[in-house]
Amino acid sequence: MFVIRRAGEHDLFRIRRLIKDAGLNDKGIESNLLHFFVVETASDQGESPQMVGVVGMEVHGSIGLLRSFVLERASWIGKVGIKMMEILLAYAKKLGLTHVYLLAGASTSFFSELGFVEVAFADLPEVLKESEHFERSLYKGTPMVYTRFSGDQS
Repeated sequence: MFVIRRAGEHDLFRIRRLIKDAGLNDKGIESNLLHFFVVETASDQGESPQMVGVVGMEVHGSIGLLRSFVLERASWIGKVGIKMMEILLAYAKKLGLTHVYLLAGASTSFFSELGFVEVAFADLPEVLKESEHFERSLYKGTPMVYTRFSGDQS
């Protein structure tokens, strides 16, 4: 059984470790921690819960940029991954964000199933192009970018 909850400052070290272990960049996480959620194994008989996943975003005005989406391979269950994204998207809607963007890697079909559609790089809002996270991604080439209207319920 898994528990998904809002991240707190006490989670920062474990979040960074999880993100680094996945080969992702952890720079700037602390300034966006308010918009992160963690996945833990439910504790049994006094054991401490173990963090096995994280999802978060940067917020730029009315736009969100998916920052991290990690679920340890040993813990990967499609339903948990979907639930993580549903919680993040519900949170984006609660914040009044109009769109949530992501820089795609290998999981494009997963995000397409959640209603994300590809966006031309030229059509991105300038505020995203100026994001440190986005700029760092450009060093790897022009990323595939997807967006989803945060009010979508599909």
